[in-house]
Amino acid sequence: FGEGYSVHVISETGAALAATARLINTSINHDLTDTGVSEVSVPNRGFVSVDSQGEQAPRIWDHKLPFLAQQVVDKGYDLPLPYGVGLTFASVDQDQLLTNLQVGINGSEIVPFPFVAFENARSDSETWSVKADAWLFPFMNVYAMIGTVEGSSPLDVLLDGDLLLDFLDISCTGFPPNPLCPLLEGETILLPVTANFEGTTYGIGATLAGGWNNWFVTLPFNFTYADMESSNTDGATFTATPRFGRTFNLGRRGNLALFVGGNYLDVDLTIDGTAEAPGGQLFFDFIIDQENKDKWNALVGFNWDINKRLSWSAEYDGFTGSRDAFISSIVWRY
Repeated sequence: FGEGYSVHVISETGAALAATARLINTSINHDLTDTGVSEVSVPNRGFVSVDSQGEQAPRIWDHKLPFLAQQVVDKGYDLPLPYGVGLTFASVDQDQLLTNLQVGINGSEIVPFPFVAFENARSDSETWSVKADAWLFPFMNVYAMIGTVEGSSPLDVLLDGDLLLDFLDISCTGFPPNPLCPLLEGETILLPVTANFEGTTYGIGATLAGGWNNWFVTLPFNFTYADMESSNTDGATFTATPRFGRTFNLGRRGNLALFVGGNYLDVDLTIDGTAEAPGGQLFFDFIIDQENKDKWNALVGFNWDINKRLSWSAEYDGFTGSRDAFISSIVWRY
């Protein structure tokens, strides 16, 4: 907008002098300027968008991160907004492998007990986490997260009573007999154990990503530590999830990415608890290590970039192996 002012001077001889001044205020309409901000959640080049401003629009990256951003923007790449916060939900149900059982009987000292068999061991858990991330380089996003985990691990533990008596160095030939003899001698003890667990999770990770002409590849990986409540035990998880997919422009509704991939999940968790044998005369305090049986699984999912700031994603892992998992997250970028 602007306002004009004119000054006119007229002499007695009829000569005239006129001067005009105009004040103008200008601003840049960033919606009509290509700043190199991507329409989608991954760095890309050649992405086709109905809102593209064309090759003649200025390309200036005005954020501190990622490093080297202006150099790649000058080469024609578009980058997501550098910072993000998000909320993630994950539900995982999978078979478990159990090792290193330690047992204490009726309040006795907990000691390693190798003569044991396990059946029907599974775990079911739900996790909520908050994540903060930043694009450190045009191809690398780093993040940290904190959350809560809650779940249960049902399993059947089979104890050989005679081996247990030998292991505890208890003789049943003397008099009076040890009170454990009639309970264990010649018996196989079935312990239907359900170990419930809950705690706080802490994690760090990174994502390598890139795209070209509506196709993209991402490789996120992270390490998570779980601090269990009401327990002296804890656990650690490592995850890597390569994904490959294609993005489709939805006009004013944003961009939808469909992808397939694989998920590598390695969970090492130690749980403890107390189980009661049938009859109510034997109580077992136990500590046991568990890890997931099948490390790899196939997945399919989507990511909907509603706009440059808001996105929602969901995926299902459950096509191979014994693991079923559903993961969904919503992210706000700035």
